[in-house]
Amino acid sequence: MGGDDARFTCDAPAGASALVVVGGWHGARDKNVKKYTEEFDAWGVATLRTTMPGHLTFSPVNAGRRQYTRDLLIATRKARQTHGLTDKPLYLMFMSNGGCWLWESMQADGMLDGEFADLGRACAGIIFDSSPAFMTFANGAKVLGLGMNPVARVAVTGTFFAAAAAMGAYSLLTTGSLDATPPKMFWRAVRNAKSYGAELYLFSDSDPLCDANKVQALLTERRDSGTIHAKVSFKRWKESRHCAHLVDQRDEYVAELRQFLRLK
Repeated sequence: MGGDDARFTCDAPAGASALVVVGGWHGARDKNVKKYTEEFDAWGVATLRTTMPGHLTFSPVNAGRRQYTRDLLIATRKARQTHGLTDKPLYLMFMSNGGCWLWESMQADGMLDGEFADLGRACAGIIFDSSPAFMTFANGAKVLGLGMNPVARVAVTGTFFAAAAAMGAYSLLTTGSLDATPPKMFWRAVRNAKSYGAELYLFSDSDPLCDANKVQALLTERRDSGTIHAKVSFKRWKESRHCAHLVDQRDEYVAELRQFLRLK
């Protein structure tokens, strides 16, 4: 059943044991993300799903992403209250960077320790599917052009690189480095994110959009850090497509999720 805000769809089976909030990948249609939430629903786990619009995902400014994330957390709080889930564990799942930008926004603004501290306390774990992806302007352009015809792809990627050049120039002028560009800010935020419960990383060596070695280095750093103390688990496949582990590695993928959610 949907909520008041059409951007966020909640399904809550009777007697749900937990709530999983799923942020879909860039370009995903609702029916694509629903294939994942239907798995949770079949296990007796409530879900809330959304996909942030591309114009926010690729925006050079943060305000739109921050507002969308805040609206998602408002919808999450409402879903927990409406469906009697306030005493149940909360999990957040981010698919590719389209979903993981939501996590970046929560971290950058300290949302789970401030206005939404109740959700931070309820959070039992974070699931990263094909994310976080180490971003470069080249793979950003590749993602942006997915599904477009060749003419449109050339036009969009040309505009993207022009915008990227402007962002880089602005960062160099204001900071003397590229640290103020969105890709740099994103990676810094997810690498240094505060730990909220356990963390599960699901990724593949064959994924051209999510560098498996970068993910491995990040989760290792978070696990071994003397300040973050993240409780990390992961599954790294040799062969599995970007945001398609449910199809390509179904049995192992489902087993990892069920174990992480502590389902029998």
